[in-house]
Amino acid sequence: MAEEQSFVVTGANSFLGRAFAKMLSKNEDYKVFLTSRSKFNFNGLLKKKNVSYLPEIDLTVESDIEKLTAAINDFLPGKFHVINCLGYFPGYETIEETSIATAKNVFDSNVLALYSVANKLLPLMCKRKGGHFIGFSTHTSYQHYPRMVAFTAAKAAVESLIKGIANEYLDKGINANTIALATLLTEAELKIKPKGDSKNWLNTDEVCEFVENIILQPNKLISGNVIHIYKYSDSFFHQSYYDRIENK
Repeated sequence: MAEEQSFVVTGANSFLGRAFAKMLSKNEDYKVFLTSRSKFNFNGLLKKKNVSYLPEIDLTVESDIEKLTAAINDFLPGKFHVINCLGYFPGYETIEETSIATAKNVFDSNVLALYSVANKLLPLMCKRKGGHFIGFSTHTSYQHYPRMVAFTAAKAAVESLIKGIANEYLDKGINANTIALATLLTEAELKIKPKGDSKNWLNTDEVCEFVENIILQPNKLISGNVIHIYKYSDSFFHQSYYDRIENK
């Protein structure tokens, strides 16, 4: 008999989070727990017995994290995996244009929230004999593009955090990976970059299927790795960063 698969998706009202919610909930053999900071209508998904949703949870607030942990404990009796889709991109601004308040929001949403989830859920995952812990970063953490410094630094911290989880918890049955993404094909990105090479952007469903495969076929040899997924783009590989943002 196959092992039951259960998933916790944080940031479930993001484009990527909604894609995970839709895809995972289709499999009636899966149990799917969703949470988000703001309330979102998942168009019938919440009527399914294999789905539970806890809205209006701020992952940077400890009392909210306690509510989340209790709700997960009630809904998911066994081993589960965490897919953290929470994040925040403030737009293209220089350091002097990015206020301290905005930078704090970037780090809170991308790093502190992820740390809070790890701090509270990893002990529960250990009691349930393991699972996979997934976070998301961006390929820009390696190019260090200008006008994206706060976001790039936050995503670099995400990668460091996931590597730390992998090192500390591998012997407890937990794998951890960061998925570094190129541009996603979403309404928001199309609005930001109307002249972008969108035919080569990643579809959210492709990302979801990739992550699902990694979780269902765990391999300790890749735990801690940052896995880059993107499609070949002529404009990306043959134009400068400055050309691309001028043509956004």
